[in-house]
Amino acid sequence: MISETVLNLLVGGPDVMRAQLEHIAAIACPRISVQVVPSGHVRSGLLAGFAIAPLEDGGEVAYLETAIRGLTTGHRDDITMAVQRFEAIRIQALPPNMSTDLIKRTAEEKWT
Repeated sequence: MISETVLNLLVGGPDVMRAQLEHIAAIACPRISVQVVPSGHVRSGLLAGFAIAPLEDGGEVAYLETAIRGLTTGHRDDITMAVQRFEAIRIQALPPNMSTDLIKRTAEEKWT
């Protein structure tokens, strides 16, 4: 078990955590949605980080993180699988306004 003192050193302490959460809540806007997936609702789609980005020509590209390196792919099957995983995760997430409220409340209650 990690002691609270060690944990504070690892994450920067309450001031850093509160500032990070406040920043995340502040950037939420119509172009940037922030959604929280409640504990216990994460499925296999979140075993590693990934991002899906649109291209100017209407296509998409995916960036997939692995234990060894990050991979960028435009392969249609990979994109389809990434989109499906993203949607499976997003379905479990709180709506954006509830997520932002939770982030603000957590910053205030837990990290003040």
